[in-house]
Amino acid sequence: MIEDIDYLVSAVMYDELDVKVKKVLTHEKKDQYGVGYPFEERRKQLLKKIDDGKCYFTLVQQENTAFEYNVGDEIKKVEIESETYLRTDSRKEKKDYLGGLQRLRDLSY
Repeated sequence: MIEDIDYLVSAVMYDELDVKVKKVLTHEKKDQYGVGYPFEERRKQLLKKIDDGKCYFTLVQQENTAFEYNVGDEIKKVEIESETYLRTDSRKEKKDYLGGLQRLRDLSY
């Protein structure tokens, strides 16, 4: 499973209504234990890469740590009533959901 991952997402920014992802903080997976420097991707770029067969997972910060992370869940494209959403769970709720990722606006980078 880990070897199939192309990218890891460590933070997310949703739109004003908290319905759709605006952009994410992405890291390219380098090897089994390493990730590349973070870069921002917009929703459209993320959807295109998933369409092109790239595999994205969340990268979840461990509680009470500053720099320790675990691989979370796969980010999947889900169609609900002709609308495309990005989700890490199997719920059919009409909104994007990337788990408990940090919010981009909360990061101090």
